[in-house]
Amino acid sequence: MGPERYLCQCGQKYLTGATEWDHLGDWERKNRIRQTLGISVLSSIIGLLGYLALRRSNGALIGALVIAILPVLLVHTPFWLGVAMSMWRTRIGTSIASGRT
Repeated sequence: MGPERYLCQCGQKYLTGATEWDHLGDWERKNRIRQTLGISVLSSIIGLLGYLALRRSNGALIGALVIAILPVLLVHTPFWLGVAMSMWRTRIGTSIASGRT
C-alpha cells in the first residue's frame, strides 16, 4: 500500500507497483484488517498466558502488558497511519509523490 506513481526530479512519471487503500477491493481491505487484528488477539492471549503462568512474580503483570501492548503499537500504528496517508493521497492530496522515493 502506497503511492501508485512516482514523479522523478527530472519530471518523468513512473508506476511504483503499489496500490492505494481506496483502490483495494473489499476482500483485500478486510483481509489486511483481519491480519492486523489477529496479531493483537494473539499477543493478548500470549500476554494473558504469561501472566497466568508467572502471576506469583512481581513483574508478571508488567511483562504481560508489554507482551500484549507492544505488538499492537508496533503493528497497528504504522498500519492505520499508512491507511490514513493513502486515503489522504487519493481523496485530498495528489496521487504523485513529487521527488520522493
